[in-house]
Amino acid sequence: MKNFKKLSFILLASTAVLLLTTGLSSAQKASEQLFEKALYAEEMKGDLAEAVKIYQQVLKENPGNRQVSARALLHIGMCYEKLGSEQARQAYQDVIGKYSDQAKEVSMAKERITRLEAFTAELTREAEKHMKNGNELFKRWEYESAVKEYENAIKLGPNTQLALNAKYCIGQSWFRAGKYDTALATFTKLITENPESNIAPVTELMVAQVQNAMENYKIQKKIDNSPDENTIVDPETGITYKKIKSFTGESDIITYTTDLNLSPNGKYLLCANMVVPMDGTAPFELIEFSSTGIQATRGTWSPDGTKAAFFSGDAICVVPVSPETGHTTGPFKKINNDELKYQINPSWSPDGKSLVYQGSKGDLWTLDADGNNLRQITTTSDIREVGPAWSPDGKTIAYGIGNRSFGLYDIEKEKFSEVADVGFRGFPVWSPDGKWILQDWQKLYFFNLIDKSKFELSPPKETGNFFSWAPGGKKMLFYFTSYQYASGLKIASSSGGPSFEPVPRLINWGTPAWSDNSKVMAVQGENEKGDIVYRIVPITGGESYIINLDNLIDGKPFPFNISSDLKELLFSDKDEGKADYYIVPVSASDARITGPAVKIFNKFKAEGPSAISTDGAKVALIQEGAIWVALTDGTDPVQVSDTAEKVAYIRWTPDGKAILFSTPSGWRLLKNPGPQGSVTKLLDNGQEIKCRFWSIDICPDNSRFAVISDKQIKIIPLDGSKSGQTLDISKLDLTQDGYWLKWSPDGKNLAFIGAKKTDDPVLFPDGRWQIYSIPVNGGQPIRVAPDDDDSKDFLSWSPDGKWIAFSPMKPVKVRPVSTLWEADFEEIKEKLAKE
Repeated sequence: MKNFKKLSFILLASTAVLLLTTGLSSAQKASEQLFEKALYAEEMKGDLAEAVKIYQQVLKENPGNRQVSARALLHIGMCYEKLGSEQARQAYQDVIGKYSDQAKEVSMAKERITRLEAFTAELTREAEKHMKNGNELFKRWEYESAVKEYENAIKLGPNTQLALNAKYCIGQSWFRAGKYDTALATFTKLITENPESNIAPVTELMVAQVQNAMENYKIQKKIDNSPDENTIVDPETGITYKKIKSFTGESDIITYTTDLNLSPNGKYLLCANMVVPMDGTAPFELIEFSSTGIQATRGTWSPDGTKAAFFSGDAICVVPVSPETGHTTGPFKKINNDELKYQINPSWSPDGKSLVYQGSKGDLWTLDADGNNLRQITTTSDIREVGPAWSPDGKTIAYGIGNRSFGLYDIEKEKFSEVADVGFRGFPVWSPDGKWILQDWQKLYFFNLIDKSKFELSPPKETGNFFSWAPGGKKMLFYFTSYQYASGLKIASSSGGPSFEPVPRLINWGTPAWSDNSKVMAVQGENEKGDIVYRIVPITGGESYIINLDNLIDGKPFPFNISSDLKELLFSDKDEGKADYYIVPVSASDARITGPAVKIFNKFKAEGPSAISTDGAKVALIQEGAIWVALTDGTDPVQVSDTAEKVAYIRWTPDGKAILFSTPSGWRLLKNPGPQGSVTKLLDNGQEIKCRFWSIDICPDNSRFAVISDKQIKIIPLDGSKSGQTLDISKLDLTQDGYWLKWSPDGKNLAFIGAKKTDDPVLFPDGRWQIYSIPVNGGQPIRVAPDDDDSKDFLSWSPDGKWIAFSPMKPVKVRPVSTLWEADFEEIKEKLAKE
């Protein structure tokens, strides 16, 4: 059969050559023969690369033979198409543009482009699905499964930017899985094959990070003094906690416990809208968004498990549910319209006939589950009643009062009573016997309604948070999620390409400061105990170090700012109320202090942000709406602004000679802060600039400022000498103007964060958060870190302008599994309750 096919091709090709070459010149005959040679390589040998070379030779040797050239170029496109190369489209476009007189070839090229676009769009959609699946698996630490999804994405579009990103993610997966040799080989190959791509800069950083890990990593066995890893005996209280369930893989998706509740039969967890079976089978949505368009939140089981109540954003709803399957058994019903989304879960009456919930304006309402008998039970305007909870006997509703205590409402007598001076706050929870009220606010507080006794409980960190009573009411259940909500730290090349995480799962609470050589950053975060610290982070991913502030003062230092040159660290003796403020010299290279701390503010009640001048010589703080400035040598601070208008935000200008600050009326510039200082209004065509602090920034040369407004970036001279320049960003189709505007160090670009419209409002309710860098001269915006669509904050440029640091704001998986624990309530009362 193969020989017959080959013979048929030779006969056809020979006939075609004979017909074509009849009456042609020798040069023309040679070009046709060369074309047939290329066609043979393409069709019979399947050597597409060789065919392309010959077709290109046809083009080169026959510039005057437009028919042959058009056909050769058309077949070049076909070869590229078979190779999966994006060059196919350009070849077809060249046929249309350069050989418009060759109607047959132009028609075929147009047809090919149409088919190619449809086919490419479908492949792209499929590749993006695999990429998304890989990212979800990566977040769950299922790295080998993630690699398979990334590989599938590459197969569908091997020569695309998405494929480059997938290869980078494969390297990240192997790195996180601890397979350093494979990760290093993956990253090295990626750089070798794509040295000029926008993915090369962060890949080079990953190579350095892997090499550091290979040099420093040592396998350490975790020492466990407990005879049973499923049991914890709290050394402080003697209370025993037992692990009763672990959640892994796709079942490990609960990131917080404020919405979490257990079904009455103990078979399902419900968190917001997600049902997680206790038997380890796949989780599912209580209300499927794809079929309803409803973003259900705050889901709560009824006492018998046959119904669930939830908020839809504009209403409170009830839906019938099967207690055995956890799935709905009919359509949901909106029983009352109200803008409910962020309130605490509604509470069911014990008979399952009614609900009590917090309305959108902070008052409490009761309502029958069928939508009848809506009744407002509180009407206070100055206090918010929160988190109402129905008592087990159905006679009383408990609720939080502001942030100080809780109240009780007698349903039959329609009488209120406040339980005062209990010393805690939070959302009340009833004990199953109705004798105790629990409130969870950093620790568990218990109040006995019979004898007014009370006690506190701080469960071990490893058991997580209390969220429910076990069926039967004798055990308290605690959920320890594998996630932690934190503002992490990433960097990306300012020229584009994916992001890089110098320290995996690092907690960061502020804008990182860079060293002069752009090699390390100083980041405010937390240590293992949860204390606020400053950490020195190398961008290549080497070991990070905490700046040790021990023994500087009596008590625990609270560091909250560092100078732009990383040489001066500002800290206080506590994190709220009136505090003493100190400045201490530090070394970023050694991550240590280099001199004594100097007190610069005494018993000062700071409001809002602090600001250290670029030379580290001055510190500005806000107190009672006025700006105060202190020298770092300990000179007494002075008030440098009046209180006619309250100051809300301050920032030193790049030259350190003025303070940019905001008031309710607009932004101001305080020049030469001190007795000889002067205040200038920032104006745009005579109008005062009003915007949030993250939407305005001053150019590094102190000549201009930029502000985002009405889908535009306006660049205005600081002295108001002439009208400003406008950069149009409306074509980016952002759902808001954008924020966290930052000049590049050379003043040639502006970076900002914007939210893009999305077709996935469940995962991205506010849009996909994207970083852009736009040239000040009006060039096209560049997407930075296209791999990260999560909410983000704290943009900052490296001094060399090569990198942009940012903080993704999201729950991050920091442990392998989530766990469920129980403790006996009788034991808790026996060991903690006072007689």
